[in-house]
Amino acid sequence: MNDSNPPPPPHGSNPAPSLPQPVQDALQRGNLVEAIQLMRAGTGLGLKETKDALEAYMRGEAPAGGFAPKALPAGAPLPAQVQEALDQGNKIEAVRRLRGLTGMGLKEAKDAVEAGGIGLDAGPGTGTSEGLSPGQVRNSNSLWWWLVALAILALAAFALLGCAAAPRAPVAELAPSGKLKAAINFGNPILAVKDAAGGEPRGVSVDLSRELGRRLGVPVELVTFTSAGKVVEAVRDAQVDIAFVAIDPVRGADMLQTPPYVIIEGAYLVRNDSPIRRNEEVDQAAHRIVVGNGSAYDLYLSRELKAAKLVKAPTSPAVTDVMVAQNLEVAAGVKQQLEADAKRLPGLRLLPGRFMVINQAMGLPKGREAGARYLASFIEEMKASGFVAQALARHGIQGAAVAPPGR
Repeated sequence: MNDSNPPPPPHGSNPAPSLPQPVQDALQRGNLVEAIQLMRAGTGLGLKETKDALEAYMRGEAPAGGFAPKALPAGAPLPAQVQEALDQGNKIEAVRRLRGLTGMGLKEAKDAVEAGGIGLDAGPGTGTSEGLSPGQVRNSNSLWWWLVALAILALAAFALLGCAAAPRAPVAELAPSGKLKAAINFGNPILAVKDAAGGEPRGVSVDLSRELGRRLGVPVELVTFTSAGKVVEAVRDAQVDIAFVAIDPVRGADMLQTPPYVIIEGAYLVRNDSPIRRNEEVDQAAHRIVVGNGSAYDLYLSRELKAAKLVKAPTSPAVTDVMVAQNLEVAAGVKQQLEADAKRLPGLRLLPGRFMVINQAMGLPKGREAGARYLASFIEEMKASGFVAQALARHGIQGAAVAPPGR
C-alpha cells in the first residue's frame, strides 16, 4: 500500500492517470533501477529520459525539460514482460502484467492479450490473424486509447506534482521543512569528528547525510551534538530528521531505526596497576565504571551489570578524564576513543578484547514509517555498493567494520 497519494488535479481539470502501480511500488521501496525498467517496458522510453523523469517525480518536481514519452504506433508489440508470459503459455499472467503496466480494465487487457497471442490459441495451420504477427496488437480504438494514456501518464503525474505545495514521500517525511536536518554526534569518533583545519564535521555519518540529501534533492543541515543522549532527545522531539545512533531497545521506544551499517567494539580502560586483567572481572561490587550519560554503553551496562556501580560522565569523550579525576576503577566506551586516551594520559591500559558489540544504525522520529522504509533500503545500498567501506577508509577509521547485509 502506498503511504502517499499523488495530489489531486487542479480545479476544473480532468483527472489524470497515475503511475502504474508496479512503478509506484518500486519507487516506494527506493528501487529506482526497477522503476526505470518497468516504465521503459511499458512506454518504450529511452533510458536517460526515463531516469531523469522518475528522479524528478521522486523529488516532487516536474522534469526540467518536460517529459515527452515516445508515442506507440498502431500494431505496436506488447510490452516485453507481457510477451514473456505469453511465450510461456501463461495468458492469465500476461493479462495481469498488462493491467499493472497500463491500468486497463480486465476485459480490455484480456482482449489485447488475446489479440497479441492469437498464435497460441489458433488451431493447426491457422497461424496469425488479420495480418498481425505474433505479439502484435490490433489497432482497436479502445486499445489505442490506453496505449496513448500509458505514454502520457508520467507527464500528467509530473505536471500535477510540480504544482503541489508539499513534496512526495519520502521527502515529505525525511525533510518536511524542505531541508534534511541530520544529527551529527562528535561523542563517537568512529562516526564524526571536527576537521582539524576548519572545525567542520567530517566522517561516515556526514558522508551518508550528504549522499541522502543529494538523492532527495534537498539541502543538508548538519546539527552537531557532543553526546548520544542529546541526539536521542532531538530525534524523539523531532528537532532533527535523521540521526546515527546505536541500536538499543530503550532507544527503539523513541525512534524508528534502520538495519545497522557499521559494527563498533566497546572496551574497558583501567590503570596499569589495576588488578583487573579480563573483562569478566569488571562486574564486582568494589568497582565503579564510568560511562557517557545516555550512551550505548550506559544503556547496555545498566541492564547487564549485577554488582558494579555506574558513574555517569556528561559525554562519552569525557569518561577517561572523569575516571582519572575521581580515582575510579574502570572507564567504558568506544575502543578507539579509549585507545587514544591511553596514549594521551600515562599509566592507563585497555583490557584485551571487547565487552560488547555496538550496531550503529540510522534513526528518525516515530510516525515516519515511509521514510524509515526508504532509509532501510538506502542503508542496504550504501553497504552493498561499498560506500560505507570507502567512507571509513577515507577518514582513516580502524576497528570498525561494515555491518552484514540485512535480512
